[in-house]
Amino acid sequence: MCGPDCTEAGCSPNCSAKSEVQQILNSNKSWAQTQVERDPAFFQRLVNTQTPQWLWIGCSDSRVPANELLGLGPGEVFVQRNVGNLATHKDMNVMSCMEYAVTVLKVKHIIVCGHYGCGAVKGALTLPCKAPGLVNLWIQDIRDVRDKNIEVLHKLRGQAQVDKLVELNVMRQVFNVCTSPTVQQAWDAGQPVAVHGLVYALSDGILKPLTPPITSLADFEGFSHDSELDGLRHLSLRVLEHMSFERQALRTLSMDPSPDAVEKALSPQTKQASPLAVAVTADASSVRKL
Repeated sequence: MCGPDCTEAGCSPNCSAKSEVQQILNSNKSWAQTQVERDPAFFQRLVNTQTPQWLWIGCSDSRVPANELLGLGPGEVFVQRNVGNLATHKDMNVMSCMEYAVTVLKVKHIIVCGHYGCGAVKGALTLPCKAPGLVNLWIQDIRDVRDKNIEVLHKLRGQAQVDKLVELNVMRQVFNVCTSPTVQQAWDAGQPVAVHGLVYALSDGILKPLTPPITSLADFEGFSHDSELDGLRHLSLRVLEHMSFERQALRTLSMDPSPDAVEKALSPQTKQASPLAVAVTADASSVRKL
């Protein structure tokens, strides 16, 4: 068979592709055989059940393999990866993955993991907003994190600036996970779910924790007082602001489900609440009209 470095006349790209994929298939067979030799029931167990304890939300970067760096094998980690390890509420992919992991698989841990030297984070610092391409549009969420922490980032230069934004981006995604409907409902139901913010160093393969295990909104608030990470206290206070606003607004709506209930729910203090909280209240009003 023609090899990937073949220079014979008439050799087509298809020939090279076949050779390269065949190498992968051969490696796969060797791996599968090794697994069976070590443990004859290995694959049968994977067929019959899936009970991972961990959900990993990480970057698509090929240098950050979730199972391997955690020292875990197939069936032990449910994995969601995307460019820049984002966990935005608007991304139905990551939100549906989280919902399935928490409500069906009953994972006990959610890891949000960034990595130093992340190209998506570097792009959020250096790539012009007007540059074409979907990746540029995707990393706008990281730009939002950049803008909210602009004073801190301006004090740094080069790789130190990129690495700081990597950490801040992880914290933002931890905030998103903690405020997601799936995690909120699990916590309300008493289901044990711990959220972890980690960052991975390509230079030595070590994971660095950015947060302790967060098992409730109270954990998030308590940790913010002891943390030196810029931006965390701001995010923690926003969590409490969101929840306080929603409770007040929903109490008002339960007493008066009329179309004017949302406006009545907005006291002088809550009129300054975040756009997300206003949107939640508006949604609640809409449901009551159906």
